[in-house]
Amino acid sequence: MHEVSIIENVIKIVTEKANENKLIKVTKVSLKIGDLAGVTAECLNFAFNICIIDTMLEGSTLEIQKVSAVAECFDCKQKFLIDHFNKLCPCCNKFCSSIIHGYELYVNTIEGD
Repeated sequence: MHEVSIIENVIKIVTEKANENKLIKVTKVSLKIGDLAGVTAECLNFAFNICIIDTMLEGSTLEIQKVSAVAECFDCKQKFLIDHFNKLCPCCNKFCSSIIHGYELYVNTIEGD
């Protein structure tokens, strides 16, 4: 389950930023995760709740904001939703490799006291 290592890195990043901003306690962490990032919200939540024990994040909540996978056709410039299996332009039916959104996986916001 690679979600544990992802959450461990999130905790490291959040702790560093919280310390830089003189926060004593983190109350909420918001992540942006693209549909193509290869992680599941349920596994991230589970890992988060386990990994925050005895850290400045203990008792905090995790908010996950999903980012839809979007591509842009090179030929007709149409932007459209994609998934892992279908990257065909709905207008010209050509395969699209210009992915604009969908692979995001980052800390969006941190709230604390």
